Amino acid sequence: MKNRRNFIKKAGMGIALAGISGPLAAQVASPHYEFSNKKNTNEGEKVKIKVTKPLFCPYNSDGTAAQKGGDAYYFLSGAFTHNPFTVPASGMSGSPIIRDAAGKFIGFMTTFGFENSTFSFDGKETLTINVPNGQELFIDESGNGEEAWKTYNTKMMQRLNIQPYKVYPHFWADVEYCTWVEQKIQSNIPKGHFNILNHNFVAKYLDKIVEYGYPKGKMTLDHGWGQFPDGSLNSGYGSWNPDPKKFPDFRKTMDLINEKGFTPGLWIAFPKIHGASTIAQRNPNLLGAFRAQGNTEYDKGVRWLNPKADIFEYASETIDRFHKMGVRKFKIDMSYNTKSDMLHIHKELYKAAKGIDETIEMEFHVPDIFFTKFTDVTRTNDVWLNDKYDWPARVKTHYEISYKSSPGRGINLDHIGGNAEKDITEEKYLQHLGMVKSKIGYPLVSVLPHHISQKCVNVTGDYLWDYQKGARNIISDFYNE
Repeated sequence: MKNRRNFIKKAGMGIALAGISGPLAAQVASPHYEFSNKKNTNEGEKVKIKVTKPLFCPYNSDGTAAQKGGDAYYFLSGAFTHNPFTVPASGMSGSPIIRDAAGKFIGFMTTFGFENSTFSFDGKETLTINVPNGQELFIDESGNGEEAWKTYNTKMMQRLNIQPYKVYPHFWADVEYCTWVEQKIQSNIPKGHFNILNHNFVAKYLDKIVEYGYPKGKMTLDHGWGQFPDGSLNSGYGSWNPDPKKFPDFRKTMDLINEKGFTPGLWIAFPKIHGASTIAQRNPNLLGAFRAQGNTEYDKGVRWLNPKADIFEYASETIDRFHKMGVRKFKIDMSYNTKSDMLHIHKELYKAAKGIDETIEMEFHVPDIFFTKFTDVTRTNDVWLNDKYDWPARVKTHYEISYKSSPGRGINLDHIGGNAEKDITEEKYLQHLGMVKSKIGYPLVSVLPHHISQKCVNVTGDYLWDYQKGARNIISDFYNE
């Protein structure tokens, strides 16, 4: 095809329509539109487009160990075949779109026929898209990839009935504090950070925030608050009961957070489950596929939540129990299974929470347009500020994917100073803070900055108060209003 195409629709009659704008009647009459008379097959019609590498593939977050330090796995120049609906949602997997180096933009528009919806690049200049019957494809070859992505988002929001947040509970936009990196920096033994979190830890953390004079906001307890039934860390996945040794009365801990002027939040890794966990003992049908074959300690016994099980009942019981204790925000983690499975799981988790209280903030880390309807906040996901890798590139790309794949939803600027406590220096902490301070989204402090320097304490406080007193704009506006 020689003419530019903006929109290709796989029609039920087995033809493809292509165009730039206007109603269907105008599209047929316009010289910018073409018909393809290829007969549709079960495998789908193959659409070929000339592209310029590297190709930006925001859905592709499943890189190698070395690539994880930067963002090379999102920018591909070699040959590949990907199904963006079935790739692992590992870390930060965005919408099923591709943008080439010249600004051409291609995106899938429905989950129908997702099993056969693929992008194939020959490593040279040809991208082949398999478009099965029922699937629809958005293409813009104008060279303005940013505007094309905005237009794609706008069309998708209409199709999926995604209403951008205009009004939301005020605490959603508050500064957030999280215990995770503080747990790690205070721990002196390997994996000790999973056991260091307790009632006194939370009380001292909050006292330090008050001592700094920082604005009050959300306070989220991260991994380590729950039980490990068989003694292994993995048995905590699915054992969503507070450890009575660390938290003799969890309600009192939540009350403490409230009394000090903060809003309680809780980390839960719903998508993972272990055979020895309390929920698996009660309901073995929740056990899904093994995460791995036990190759590492982190994989032993870990399974994925079965997406065909009654996730709604499981989530409703768990969320309701903690909501009654005062938890207003849930940080959902470990959504690393395939995108097609995770979409169903996220949907059920979200429905369960909203059935209990519409004001509960549900935060996820899968910034995909098809997930957006079942998300309140998308986090940019923590980055390790390791100098062996191009960590600034990863910070930049994580934000771009979150902001552009979650239109109309809140953005969490995750972990000021990063996640790797041994790699945090004053220079890198301040560089990271500088990269996020001008962005749409709410800031998240995890490590208490006095561990680094008084300058970090002061600069962080200035940033947080500037945010608190400013517009507090947290909603992605990457769509055409």
